[in-house]
Amino acid sequence: MTVALAAAFVTWPGLALLLDAYDAAFPILESQAVKYVFVALGLTALVFLLLSWRAWSARPNPEQVAIDVEKGNPQLMDLLNCAVDLHDRDREEYTYMERRVLEKAEQRAETISWERGARPSGRFWSAVVAGLLAGSLLTAWSFERSPLQKTFDSLLDEPGLSVFTTKTGETRAKEHPASYEFSRGTDVSVFADVTRGHRGKKNAFIEFEENGKVERLEMLETTTLGRFEYVVPGLAEPFIYRIVTLSIEGDWQKLNPFDPPVLEEARWGITPPSYTGLDAFEEVGFGQRRVPEGSHIELSLQVASTPPHVVAHILSEVNSSSELACNDEGFFELNRVLRQNWSGRLALKDSDFPQRDAVEHEEFVFSVIPDKPPVVEITEPAKDLEVPSDGQLLMEIFAADDYGVAKAEVVVSHGGKKESVNVFLDPVEREKTLSYIIDLSELSLAVGDVVSYHATVTDNKEPEGQQARSEIYFIEILPPEGEEIEGDGGDMAAEQKEIPIRDFINQTKQIIRSTYDALGEEGEERERRSIAISADALGLKHGMTKVYDENDGKFPSVDGIDLGELLNEATFHIEQTEIFAGDNELKESLEPSEETLRKLVLMYALIRKQQKMKSKGKGKKGEKQEETADKQEPSEEQGEPSDPAEELKQLGEALEQARDLKERQNELNSKIGRASRNGRKGEPNRELAKEQDEIQEDTEELRDDFYGKSGRIGDVRSFDRAGKEMQDSKGELGKDDPQKAKPHGDLAAEALSDAISEIEGKMSSIAADMLGQLESQGKGLAKRQRENAEKTEAAGAGSGEPLKGEQDGINEEAKDLLSKIEQAGMALRDLNENATEDLFRSAREARGKGIEKSGKRASNALLYEAFPQAKREEDKVAGELEDVAEDLADVKRKLQNQGNAALAELAKKLRDTQRQLPGLGDEQLKERSDELAKAIGDLPGGESDERVRNLTQFFEQVAIDENPSQARSAASAAVAQALELVEQFFWKEAVEERLRRNHETTAAPRKYKRQVEEYFRRIAEGN
Repeated sequence: MTVALAAAFVTWPGLALLLDAYDAAFPILESQAVKYVFVALGLTALVFLLLSWRAWSARPNPEQVAIDVEKGNPQLMDLLNCAVDLHDRDREEYTYMERRVLEKAEQRAETISWERGARPSGRFWSAVVAGLLAGSLLTAWSFERSPLQKTFDSLLDEPGLSVFTTKTGETRAKEHPASYEFSRGTDVSVFADVTRGHRGKKNAFIEFEENGKVERLEMLETTTLGRFEYVVPGLAEPFIYRIVTLSIEGDWQKLNPFDPPVLEEARWGITPPSYTGLDAFEEVGFGQRRVPEGSHIELSLQVASTPPHVVAHILSEVNSSSELACNDEGFFELNRVLRQNWSGRLALKDSDFPQRDAVEHEEFVFSVIPDKPPVVEITEPAKDLEVPSDGQLLMEIFAADDYGVAKAEVVVSHGGKKESVNVFLDPVEREKTLSYIIDLSELSLAVGDVVSYHATVTDNKEPEGQQARSEIYFIEILPPEGEEIEGDGGDMAAEQKEIPIRDFINQTKQIIRSTYDALGEEGEERERRSIAISADALGLKHGMTKVYDENDGKFPSVDGIDLGELLNEATFHIEQTEIFAGDNELKESLEPSEETLRKLVLMYALIRKQQKMKSKGKGKKGEKQEETADKQEPSEEQGEPSDPAEELKQLGEALEQARDLKERQNELNSKIGRASRNGRKGEPNRELAKEQDEIQEDTEELRDDFYGKSGRIGDVRSFDRAGKEMQDSKGELGKDDPQKAKPHGDLAAEALSDAISEIEGKMSSIAADMLGQLESQGKGLAKRQRENAEKTEAAGAGSGEPLKGEQDGINEEAKDLLSKIEQAGMALRDLNENATEDLFRSAREARGKGIEKSGKRASNALLYEAFPQAKREEDKVAGELEDVAEDLADVKRKLQNQGNAALAELAKKLRDTQRQLPGLGDEQLKERSDELAKAIGDLPGGESDERVRNLTQFFEQVAIDENPSQARSAASAAVAQALELVEQFFWKEAVEERLRRNHETTAAPRKYKRQVEEYFRRIAEGN
């Protein structure tokens, strides 16, 4: 038996090897592998049974065993044979000797070496163990072989092959079963996922019926591991197929074609609101379109007659759908009024076969052009005024709207009462310039009263127009110049610090303006603004309380009115404003705010009367007279003069943004040009439209910010023009027509260039004014220094102290001037790097030449009355201040002429003449001299400049000279002198070219400038 078992263990691996070899040559299917394995197991069992039967049949009898044992044990001497012979007889029949033989055999049985002759030898058992071990190892190894593995796989529930179908080339394609219906003519992709390969390799084949035969083709491997694909082109007839591998045969599947609903035409009727004055129009097909807000959209669909029962749906972006009604003529219709953007897809479905997928068409997008509220501004006088009670005010109002301004009103408020006057408007137009006169004599005003006025306009939007309000301006009623009054009380200026009444008035005005702005807000934004207004009122209350406490008992009485009591009443009213605003009751807070303003203006008027009275009583000469309606004292709009450096900084930021927008628009224009040349359609153009929309939004944001700061529509016309062209460009891109979009993109870039030029011009103007002020300050200091030096030269003993005091003041103001020059240089770096460099150089050279040290030495010398030494140092300071003023004038002059095409052309002509002069003929020299004489004579300030007059006369003489070649040498010197003169009006071309090259080669791209600045800021802070 042991031998049989060992033989079986060896037989099974052998048969497994044979099956594996057969599978390698002739692949066995998983479904058939179990049969082969069962046959191998049967053969193995048969071998085991045969060998077992053979071993049983060939077993030895007892006699033979006894003989073999006695051969191995000679000492038994036939004792075992006799015992075996007696074993078959009945024990009672034994004789005495026979029983004795059995007893002896039993006694000797324990000492017999049975292994000698009765058991196999050790070699036999070693062979058997080796056979069993080898058979076990081979059996374990055979379980990993392909046929056995296929047998186990066939008994599992997990499939080794799965098949699904999709529409070929469809993004985010939906997976369908292996047998499915597709619309006729659809390219169908059949995918096979092979999870169990043949002998470690995966491949797949498709078998299909064609012309009565079964064709077999290998499927293409995809990028997904173990997935194979076959494309059924243009499914027109039923397609019967199955997927097979070397180990697996799939079931037969069937792809059936069907006739889907067919859209013949989609026609959109678009009717803009009647108040826009735009004509209705039609569009065919799908795509992106821009329509005015409130447009009526009518969709009409014509569908093919087969299949007969079709339903149409509009699938929106929010996973909702709306079914279209079908009219008697078989057209599907949809009517809708657009208030916001609308997009979706048309889906047609055969209602007889609801399980079939709907036929979805290209997405349509309607972008609503919002009807923006109108804008209105008071262009004249556009500031707060101080006028007598019987004056008149001529207002000019500019209003504009997308489609038309329908109504305009002027709202005048006095003493808590508001009066609205309708300004005649006919016809309705997009832009209107109106005039209106406010006659103050009709309002029964007294000195100290306040009148506020603003304009409101309403557009022609239906059913209800949108309203806009201008800035609110104030008129303060003050006494006419020269009016005298009686007053009592002490000398307020002598006993107390000056009351900052103008600051209080301006803060109150700002609170009123902020309240009107907040009234137009809702929700959290209104609450936030209310809190801000309450905080401003609280700050103003604390400021007035502090002034009252500091001057308690010192306030004079004018016209019987105690100024301290007026300030106290104003404080009470502003406290009410704080309370109402804190409770979000903005409308209620207006009345105490206006009452506060009236009290403060009355107080200001009384203070002015008192000061005028004192001025006349003391007979002071040369003092400034109080400004009347013709000469206004600065109010909040003029008020504290704005810091030019800060204004330049803000404009510089706007300039940087505008340049960035222009760069982005130019890049987009290049992409649109490529799309137009390549004839691109679909998604690429939608991406370009999206990018154009982002640029437009940023442009509108910059425009609104710029308008919010300037308050003048004229300042943002270029931005408006750029935004309109961007809208048109985006619309054409949405219609898949980049060729028509490109001109609009180019015009948008051109408009942005104009906006940049306008910002640069405004910056140049502000910079020139700022430098003019600094120049005047420098000249004034130089004049004072010269005067002080003259006094020092004539000074005698005991006069050093007052001279030193004056010198210390000059030193401090000179130091402040240099600081302001450097600040101006920083403010101008976005406008002109040359100006920044020149200003820093001027301040640096002034310090390097010792302007501050000379001033200190002069002060010290005056302290010790060393007048000659002091005079020398004072002259140095005066000279340096004059040089600084000249430098400021030079930079101002160059800034004013920045972009002056005539000057640039003249400089170019002079350089060309200088280079070409030796080769010019007589007639050419005369003609060129005539041109130069006219151009030089037109230079700024040429009539008063002797050099300009001399050069003009010289070239005029050469132009009429009969022999001009004799003056060629003089002409060369004159050209050089003229070029030097012209270059004083702008920075030299070489310097500009060098700076431009340096900027282009070392500056970060504009779009990375902010990141670079932030990076270096963090380095400087040590982060």
